[in-house]
Amino acid sequence: MDHSRPIVEMTNIIKTFGSTRALRGVDFTVMPGEIHALLGRNGAGKSTLVSALSGFTPADEGAIRIADTQLTATGQSYAAAIRDDIAHVQQTPRLFDQLTVAENMFIENPAVRSRWGAISHRRMLEKASALLEEWKIDIRPTALAGQLDAGTRQLLEIMKALNRGVPVMILDEPTAALSNAEKRILFDHIRTLKSQGVSFVYISHHLDEVFEVADTVTILRDGQVVTARAPVSSLDVETIANLMMGQATLRSAREDHTDPKAAPLLQARNVRIGPETTPINLTIRRGEIVALAGPVGSGKEDLALILAGHKQPANGQITSANGRMPVIGLVPTDRHASGYVGILGVRENVSVGGLGLLSNSLGFINRRKEADHVGSLARQTNVIASSLEQPVGQLSGGNQQKVVFARSLCQSPEVIVALSPTRGVDVGAKEQLYALLRDLASKGLGVVVVSDEEDEISQLANRVVIVFEGAVVDELVGDYSMKDLILRMEGVA
Repeated sequence: MDHSRPIVEMTNIIKTFGSTRALRGVDFTVMPGEIHALLGRNGAGKSTLVSALSGFTPADEGAIRIADTQLTATGQSYAAAIRDDIAHVQQTPRLFDQLTVAENMFIENPAVRSRWGAISHRRMLEKASALLEEWKIDIRPTALAGQLDAGTRQLLEIMKALNRGVPVMILDEPTAALSNAEKRILFDHIRTLKSQGVSFVYISHHLDEVFEVADTVTILRDGQVVTARAPVSSLDVETIANLMMGQATLRSAREDHTDPKAAPLLQARNVRIGPETTPINLTIRRGEIVALAGPVGSGKEDLALILAGHKQPANGQITSANGRMPVIGLVPTDRHASGYVGILGVRENVSVGGLGLLSNSLGFINRRKEADHVGSLARQTNVIASSLEQPVGQLSGGNQQKVVFARSLCQSPEVIVALSPTRGVDVGAKEQLYALLRDLASKGLGVVVVSDEEDEISQLANRVVIVFEGAVVDELVGDYSMKDLILRMEGVA
């Protein structure tokens, strides 16, 4: 391979969706053995560009070359022509839930076929077991993909792509559902493949990852390149954020609206997450933002779902001071799986969270009331869409998440439980969602946040409840330090 010649060249790439020009004549190159970070806020065109590169969403105009394969885009599909040159891991894992881990890993992979074309299940299981051991993933190759958690599904999708042996890999938000330990494993594999000459296009909203693994940065804004092939060493977080936004961005600070005199909105009394875990006692007060933190698998997500009424505790009860349970809104961990229906519009996705409030005595929705209420929630959560009828699947990741927040607010809740509230959204959308959560707290709502991001917790939470092995082991209140937070979240302090 000629290492002085780009392995990827995209020239004057144009892509239009209806009246929206998503890509406006983009040029993009990747060198052999390079990790090239592609950055920009939600809606900037990152995912559209890499989808055009992989052929998942063909470009309307422009020229594309990958290795020795060259083509001219006309809007017609060209994915088959470049299949052996590139692999694309998208934000949402595309696995077959009713197939096993091994079958998903080696689907369409000739490595497990005999010379007559038949699949050797023995060979497939052996190779899958070896890969799972190499990646330190403790699951059976015969387990169904639909039974896996979000992080394991994401790793499985990445493993499947990396195992194809192509010279170019696209990783679109690959760490969104991964623990810190899983990220380390992924980064080690990326570096190994880079040393072997494999090139990566890497998209992430976690800028610390960019500085850890990337060599080069290209930044998009409004479908155009604003910074091309800048060495990572020449940039810092503030510069990147400003280039993405087109203006200076400020990191917000947490606020405390806790009403210590008010009766608790929600109380967990002697709640056990599992039969063998320690009982948990926890209160949520008006105006308080409480973060549940701890290592992946600590039980913090289970505790949040118990507080929200979406999971039954092994023992104990959830009560309130006045005996009447507050209305609770839930923002789920994975918006793609359980947060919205992509083919439905903003209006339908939001109103499904408050059908009882929007329906008359006969069960029919009051359309005028629905339009007013959903419109108000869309404005409150700053949803940007062409109309309330636009399918949510067409929106950027940040706006999809805002729709999920609007749905959680549809019943006018007194408590919001938000799991991974800003997963997969850009710095601008993050700040908007942080401002929304603080605003809800200022109005007297209780807010429970589950997050693996220390910086996010530090910006939001007045109180941090540390969960470890299904039990509450510590609390941080007030002016806690980032060092204390990190050590406690990792379970080492």
